[in-house]
Amino acid sequence: MKADGTDRETGWESRKLPAIFLCQKHFERIIRMRKYQAFSLIEVIITIGILLILVAVVTPQFIGYLNRSKSARALMEMQSLRTALQSYYADWGEYPSSLESLKGSDGSDINKAGNFSLTGVQGPIDYIEKDLPQDIFWTDETDKTYKYKASTSGNQAVLWSNGINKTGLSLGDVTTSVTTGKLTIDEEERDSDDLVVEI
Repeated sequence: MKADGTDRETGWESRKLPAIFLCQKHFERIIRMRKYQAFSLIEVIITIGILLILVAVVTPQFIGYLNRSKSARALMEMQSLRTALQSYYADWGEYPSSLESLKGSDGSDINKAGNFSLTGVQGPIDYIEKDLPQDIFWTDETDKTYKYKASTSGNQAVLWSNGINKTGLSLGDVTTSVTTGKLTIDEEERDSDDLVVEI
């Protein structure tokens, strides 16, 4: 305090203090606290840096979990299609030429009106209650279903999805062997993330 009754730091007169401040020390402490209420530029930069590091660590983990869940969904849907294809084979003695035949609406296969299955049920038989599931990793704008190919003899089939990177096997990479009549997959074209279900 100066001799005239004003504070050296604040310049306020002690006589003019509001009634809510009980003492001069309390008032001085509040004035000092006001100086440190805002964050400094360094504190803000450090906080942003820490947040960016956390985002850089968490984002790849999150994307990895997301991709694994998509792959698991695709495998689950392909297993459902496999069950439907096996039921079709048990009824008709051969695999369909396309997945559309599982719905019983495609007249190009034997699963059509007027035909009877090996078990004596009249066609068409609907092996899938709803529409065909869409491949979550579809690559063709006109056909978003899982890729499927049956052997020419109809006793073997392959169902696949190209996976996360959406490249890999195409219909031309799955061929029927002339000597054995079985389907062969071109392993050179197959990616590590291709999801293949052989039936």
